[in-house]
Amino acid sequence: MALPRQFRRLRLGLVGFGDVARRSLELFLSRSSQQHGPRLIVVGRTAAQRIAPQIRPAFFSGRHSALGFDLDHRHCVRRITPILQAAIIYLPTAEPKTAKAKTVNVDRRARDLACGLRACRVAMPLVYLSTTGVYGNHHGAEVSETSRCQTRQPRSLRRLDAEQALRPLGAHVLRVPGIYDSRERLPSARLRAQQPALRQEDDVFTNHIHADDLARIALIALFRGKPGRITNAVDETDMKMADYFDAVADAIGLARPPRVSREEMKSLAAQGTVHPMMMGFLAESRRVKSTRVLRELRAHLRYPTVDHTLRELKSQSHVTSSPTNA
Repeated sequence: MALPRQFRRLRLGLVGFGDVARRSLELFLSRSSQQHGPRLIVVGRTAAQRIAPQIRPAFFSGRHSALGFDLDHRHCVRRITPILQAAIIYLPTAEPKTAKAKTVNVDRRARDLACGLRACRVAMPLVYLSTTGVYGNHHGAEVSETSRCQTRQPRSLRRLDAEQALRPLGAHVLRVPGIYDSRERLPSARLRAQQPALRQEDDVFTNHIHADDLARIALIALFRGKPGRITNAVDETDMKMADYFDAVADAIGLARPPRVSREEMKSLAAQGTVHPMMMGFLAESRRVKSTRVLRELRAHLRYPTVDHTLRELKSQSHVTSSPTNA
């Protein structure tokens, strides 16, 4: 990935150094020049420890830095924002410290970061990873970047608050669905526990993106994304939730989950058998679409559907389990 001239030798922050940010870092180091590319600054409570062993030599021998800052503290935000010249913001939404009505839907972490960036008085390329949850329940209808945001979920409302804080600064917003991969991010534990799924007539549509594809889209959006623009960072999968669980179960050799009605699911939730977060997911159905990933960002997905990933996973499992030739 050749870097435009204006991005060479910039101080590029990966703010909130979780799994997707780590993948972006690995991709960036594998493709950019140590002599002419930006200086990377990864920011997070345990940023240095989370850098994978195989890329530590390339990271620490270059001009890059890992800062163990806690961005829940404003003094840390005030220290980091003046040194950034571009940033991809991977921060999860902050849980409110109190249950006050005025602050329960406010993402204080994102607001503090926006305040720090605004104080720098210098426009810079920004990307913010939000969630498709901001669209709320569209009863299975197709949703695009121009669709109405009608979520009632507190976590998604805080994401929307973060968007509204960062977009005026020119942040390109990536609305992200359920993130998965072929290793840690499959619902294997759920399937082994035989937790129930909704029957077909009660089930909801879900949306997906492979973690590696998202890591790449985030980098591309920094270079090609329009300031203040929204892009749904979704793949082409059109699948209901229980069908997704079935497909994963078949791919990894586990039993499919039992199907129950919505009323039975509510009863199980009341008994504490089903997690409240899962009930939140089951309350919303939408088919999120995006033409902007391909047309505007010109990002081609390595894993365009969940089926592509699961076929590759089954192929790898077959190779691993096959006896070696004598």
